Amino acid sequence: MAQSKILVGLEIGTSKTCMVVGEIRPDATAAIIGIGEVPSAGIRKGEIADQSMARQCLCDAWQIAQDHADVDILNVFLSVTGEHIYGENCQGSYRLPDDEDIIEEEHVNLAREKAEKLEIAADRFIINRELGNFSIDNREASRHPVGLTGRTLDVNCHVMHGIRTRLQNSLLCARQVPLEVEDLVFAPLATAQMVLTRQQKESGALLIDIGGGTADFICYSGGDIVASGCIPAGGNTINKDIVELSEQRVTNKAAEVLKCTEGNAFGDVKDRSMAQYKSELGMHDVSIPRGELNRIIRDRLADILLRVRDSIPPEVMKRSGMTVYLSGGTSLMRGLDSLAQFIFRVPVKQPMPPGTGAEYSYLADPRYCTAIGLIRFAQRYDDEAMRNAPPSLLKRILNLFRGRR
Repeated sequence: MAQSKILVGLEIGTSKTCMVVGEIRPDATAAIIGIGEVPSAGIRKGEIADQSMARQCLCDAWQIAQDHADVDILNVFLSVTGEHIYGENCQGSYRLPDDEDIIEEEHVNLAREKAEKLEIAADRFIINRELGNFSIDNREASRHPVGLTGRTLDVNCHVMHGIRTRLQNSLLCARQVPLEVEDLVFAPLATAQMVLTRQQKESGALLIDIGGGTADFICYSGGDIVASGCIPAGGNTINKDIVELSEQRVTNKAAEVLKCTEGNAFGDVKDRSMAQYKSELGMHDVSIPRGELNRIIRDRLADILLRVRDSIPPEVMKRSGMTVYLSGGTSLMRGLDSLAQFIFRVPVKQPMPPGTGAEYSYLADPRYCTAIGLIRFAQRYDDEAMRNAPPSLLKRILNLFRGRR
């Protein structure tokens, strides 16, 4: 009788370190059975700046997750991010021999090998390769072309890579706990597994996940990934702007509260009413013109969104059906959907604020989309990894330390 399998996702983020435990049942359904979360320390813009502090946070989250799920956690799928990571598109083409016109598995593998081959600098490491749809004789798009007839087989592949030493920092942090990393996953790729359906990817979807220190993005068109990357700015950057640009003396805590409770990313920048922050002891109360607060928030978020927009091929955003999907803690910012729609000129989907008490669900909370998405990513690739042993996941991780790509 088939048994359940435990898969674990680990996100070492700027604001939180989060470990999610998923149980994959014999019928292939998945259930979240445990979550360990603590505020992050030693993380700057999605990357580890202090190993000892980051490792302690990871140990704390690990213990909480084990207690919550009542399992021993030894292996994890680890999400990574940072401005040094970006994606490139490659194409592979294979022409069948003259005496053959039925596409076989070996033809698919040859086209795939050509598409996945990308020459990168010696200091970089390939994190993920995502194969797109196949086209036959420049016509039909097919995810599974084996058995169809044709002469030429083409396929696109999106390759995500980053600086080797900066990826090693995250890997070392996990291994020193000690945890074995089954695979690295570029954060927005994991988030997409949670947020986007196959139909949305086919229609056209730009997912922007705005966290505390970074804004990760991934763009799909016709089911294929056409762009991905990371902008090194997020909710913490907005807080810093409020502290530095406000005419009043504002603490970081006050900036966070004012941003979340009083600010509006598309609000009136001429509003002279006062946004109030009351400290617990009444010693650091803050009053700031609401228009000034709105302007600071708008300017930073507009800069992030414009940098994302400039990273997407213009013709992709003009295609019918394209929609922007927002995720991450900062996606709950009031007015962000209107600001994004103004910039991208396409429909925008903003998540609803999570419920409280009995109504609360991690699955409906945009702050956990990356961590939970890692479970779905792991489930999706688990069987494929078993079938396609070379290169194994373990070998890929070892190659990261040996200086191979």
